[in-house]
Amino acid sequence: MMNGYISSPSNTASLLKQYDIRLKKAYGQNFLIDTNILKKITSYAGVGKNDCILEIGSGIGSLTEVLLEKGANIVCIELDSRMTGVFKHLFSSHLGSKVVLMEQDGMKVDYQELSIKYGLNKFVSNLPYKVAAPLILKVFCQADSIVEAYLTIQKDIADRITAAVGDKNYSSYTVKANYIADFKNCFLISRNCFLPRPNVDSSFIEAKRKKVGPIDTNAFFSFVDSCFAHRRKKLINSLPKDPVYQDKVNEVISYLRLLGKDESVRAEELSVDDYLALFKGLNKS
Repeated sequence: MMNGYISSPSNTASLLKQYDIRLKKAYGQNFLIDTNILKKITSYAGVGKNDCILEIGSGIGSLTEVLLEKGANIVCIELDSRMTGVFKHLFSSHLGSKVVLMEQDGMKVDYQELSIKYGLNKFVSNLPYKVAAPLILKVFCQADSIVEAYLTIQKDIADRITAAVGDKNYSSYTVKANYIADFKNCFLISRNCFLPRPNVDSSFIEAKRKKVGPIDTNAFFSFVDSCFAHRRKKLINSLPKDPVYQDKVNEVISYLRLLGKDESVRAEELSVDDYLALFKGLNKS
């Protein structure tokens, strides 16, 4: 029996050694080994007994353990069978009651189905680095019942999500993420708080779902990607390269003028609201 939390540096190292586990870069595996930060995360997220939490990349259960202390129910998703083996041993008394463990690739899960089945309402995770960005979009787009997310991600991804219009980090991903949720960069987590120590720091972010209008999200995302496909070019030169908009140059110019923009504007100079107005205008039935 361990003394203290799974997330203590000595306990994490001991468990990995006991089960002969070497962490894989390909899976973006970096474990938080600072229990105080994990407690800060769950407190910040306001986790309580009425919550059903989605945790992706649960690993050996460092965050799961602290979430359980708050009384939450948790649906854990972990791809690595070596991790799920340790997890099952450590949480055997909670599996089937407070904890559901799914050994799956998080990018292949149907979160709409999962959220309906378990009543998920919050997304709290230390996300695997390699898939953090697409996972955030996937979960929010599919799981309508999840209204809040509290996530540890690479600092550079957080900087992209929270970038202001015109900033060097402002991208198509910024627009898509901020279309579905309001994001807040809460605090920095040093790379020294992880095992193995990554080459970058991490950020803890908060996301609150927005109420979005009745538009085709996939079509809107494709439109935004087309706008940013040649970001050094003027929008009127890059967007028409998309076959859907190739004959709409004059319309693009007209709608840009309605937004107070001229035809020299570039993709990074338009806000999320600008993109929504432009998309809706160009796609009037």
